[in-house]
Amino acid sequence: MTTTRKKTKTEKGPLISVVVPVYNAADFIDDTIHSVLGQSYENWELIIVDDHSTDKTLEVVRQFKCEKIKVIALARNTGVAKARNRGVSVACGRYICFLDADDLWQPSKLKHQVEFMKEKDCAFSYTSYVFADAKGRPNGKVVRVPGEITYRQALKNTTIWTSTVMFDMKKLLKKDLKMPDVKNADVAPWCRVLEKVDFAFGMKEVTVIRGYEAGISFWKKMMRRVR
Repeated sequence: MTTTRKKTKTEKGPLISVVVPVYNAADFIDDTIHSVLGQSYENWELIIVDDHSTDKTLEVVRQFKCEKIKVIALARNTGVAKARNRGVSVACGRYICFLDADDLWQPSKLKHQVEFMKEKDCAFSYTSYVFADAKGRPNGKVVRVPGEITYRQALKNTTIWTSTVMFDMKKLLKKDLKMPDVKNADVAPWCRVLEKVDFAFGMKEVTVIRGYEAGISFWKKMMRRVR
């Protein structure tokens, strides 16, 4: 049985909601959850929305006995956009983050990004990220994001990755984060938010991205942008 990790440090601060849509992710969702459990910032809730998986995803997820993990099991497959929207609808945090089921976070991700958000007094931030192999080992291919981005720039620049973003919900509404059920849906909320707040700000710190078979098409496309 999967167990949670013991913590030796208590970190106080505003609640952060982490929304993870999952579908047939039994082979890797365990590590993704552990990357949240291992955060140095502890005041978070993890909202896992299972999009009617047909493998053992729910069985794996429910092995985690942690009161901060909330599991929503959808009665039918609706697609990643609707699953993510469902998670946002029940989020209680001052901040909302997205994390894909085949991605991993560095242990300091939440702590450093909250500090960055406060420093910039911004509604929307994102970080750089690094590609990893199927075992979660960084391969050195880093995507460096711009220090800031506007609405017009976001229409052309697609390097912002879903698992790196953070939103301050004191400055935004949940409807601002709604993802349409269309191709390239991830870009839509970025542009919608930027129409409202003018600028988003990028951190140099990276988030580790896992390249499982389910995401091969993404890796092939993005490799052309890695410098």
